[in-house]
Amino acid sequence: MEFSYQAPDKKVETVETYKSWDLEKLMTYIAKQYHQKIVADINELMPPIDKVVRVHGESHPHLPAVRNLFLQLVEELKEHIKKEETVFDLIDDIKEDDNILEFEISSLAGNHLAFESVLENISELTHKYTAPEGSCKTYNLVYDLLRAFNEKLTHYRELENEVLFEKIKE
Repeated sequence: MEFSYQAPDKKVETVETYKSWDLEKLMTYIAKQYHQKIVADINELMPPIDKVVRVHGESHPHLPAVRNLFLQLVEELKEHIKKEETVFDLIDDIKEDDNILEFEISSLAGNHLAFESVLENISELTHKYTAPEGSCKTYNLVYDLLRAFNEKLTHYRELENEVLFEKIKE
């Protein structure tokens, strides 16, 4: 199984790189690189998570909790992406009213804090994505995929918090 997430090339993709992009280019990039790929990653991640919980959940009681947290994150992400795409579509109208603009940015940033909290809980339960000694390939794969997913969402949040929201305010 190949996970669609690839770590950003640090030489090319830094937060500073995106600061020079115009808002339209940045929103298009976020929609293609994050919104679409996050959904694909979720679809790839769920079957092995379900399998590991089914096979090892009874002897490793933290696994169902990890799955439940991941499902919570999935629902929050889907709502966030939907809301963000609406904001992207209506950006010109939203920018005309400072109150609406602040509300939308604050709401999206609040979602980021919620994602971070859920990911921290998953990281704690998995001992920072360290599978137990002697774990099967699927168990190790799930932890690797969860770690990669966390890294992707961290980059996504940083890009939006440090660049997108500032560009929207301009």
